[in-house]
Amino acid sequence: MNIANYEQRLALTAHRRRIQITRSPLGVRAQQIRPHYSFLKAGLAIMVYFALFAFFFQSSQAEFEASSLGMLSKPEAVASTKSKDTVATKPLAQSKSAPKPAEPTDTTANQGGLPPFNTEDESAPSTKQQFTASGYAYGHCTYYVARKRPLPQNWGNARDWLKRSQAAGYTTGVNPRPGAIAQTPQGIWGHVAYVERVEGAKVYISEYNYVGWNRLSYRWADANDFKYIY
Repeated sequence: MNIANYEQRLALTAHRRRIQITRSPLGVRAQQIRPHYSFLKAGLAIMVYFALFAFFFQSSQAEFEASSLGMLSKPEAVASTKSKDTVATKPLAQSKSAPKPAEPTDTTANQGGLPPFNTEDESAPSTKQQFTASGYAYGHCTYYVARKRPLPQNWGNARDWLKRSQAAGYTTGVNPRPGAIAQTPQGIWGHVAYVERVEGAKVYISEYNYVGWNRLSYRWADANDFKYIY
């Protein structure tokens, strides 16, 4: 057997196969794409990078949300325990005579429930200034009430609203009405709220800056605690 001729035949056969592959549709397509191999490799590397980034980002986000929910649920559980203890220690006669809180509406549903009357976590109104030269300071009780009703912007702090409203021609009185402004001189700068409902000697009011600055809250209060601007 002529070994050289056998090796040559093998090389020739391999060469013919390469030519067939090169001239095939797939081979022609590969030849056309060959100049763009570097771009394709770079694009593939970028896609893999973004896929890995998205995977690790979603994992870290899920862990963060889980830890955040766990941290938030602890204060809620403590608050619910405190509220249960407060309700349990109230006398039976007082719980029967107190009016029931109103059902949450679309406006109040986003507040996470309505606080009961005279809960321990409600602090006194803020003593920060509620009036500026350009109107009512953002986040304060005066700012909220002025958004609920179209009012002049020069009534000053909440403690001055009663006399300023009387000077502006508004009717005032001691009897609450839905839609009226509840005003009290309590605190350094006073406090105002919006009357949502009236039931007997109780008023259901909405207000800013009672449980915290720039926070909207709802509560039942004694009607005699306020004077009213109609």
